[in-house]
Amino acid sequence: MAIRSTALFTTTSGAALVLLLGACGGSDGGTTLTTTAAAESTTTTTQVDEIPTESSVVVATTITTAPPETTTTAVQAGQGSQLTEAARVSTIGLGPVFVGDLLTTVEEKLGVALVLDETRPVRDACRFFTVPGGPPGVSILAAFDRVARIDIESPSVITTRSGAGIGSTTADIIDLFGERIVVEPGASSAGGDRLAFVPADEKDANLRILFDTNAEGVVVSFRTGQLPEVELAGC
Repeated sequence: MAIRSTALFTTTSGAALVLLLGACGGSDGGTTLTTTAAAESTTTTTQVDEIPTESSVVVATTITTAPPETTTTAVQAGQGSQLTEAARVSTIGLGPVFVGDLLTTVEEKLGVALVLDETRPVRDACRFFTVPGGPPGVSILAAFDRVARIDIESPSVITTRSGAGIGSTTADIIDLFGERIVVEPGASSAGGDRLAFVPADEKDANLRILFDTNAEGVVVSFRTGQLPEVELAGC
């Protein structure tokens, strides 16, 4: 933000005295990209009537203020702009694909057109898509043309940032996430338990990562997404 003040003093002899005051400052941004619009200037003029001797003083002050900042979310460091087996699952998505992204946004990020998965049921505005050339076993559930959840199934080798994935055991998941895991006995369609990772941050309260295990307590699939879609068996 920059501030500049200008004072103009006019005497009866016609002489003018101009006093300029200026100050400037700034700060560095954090890990998000910050864009600030051009500053706006406002000018106010004050007439001072009560003055000594036979002279008048006009004070003009110009104040420049910065408008509110706007913030955009960039792809997180290390995630890249392509969807590969190196991408990692988090509560907000998979690699550069975020929960809540428009499908058109996903296509722009990845540079490919998503393909409707005709082997999965379609209901109203809910449908599954796959990524051409992307890692096997990955599908995107979209609701009203936005990413609602991302499924990871065999033979995918993709894991979470902590290393949890297909082949992990119930004990592995609990060791990694501790009290953030809620066990739902028998809720897995594979005959085992469902292990739900519940984020601690209030802003992520609507997000989950769900691990489905078989009868032996081994993860056979998992998914990340928003409630309620992340808990549904399908569309």
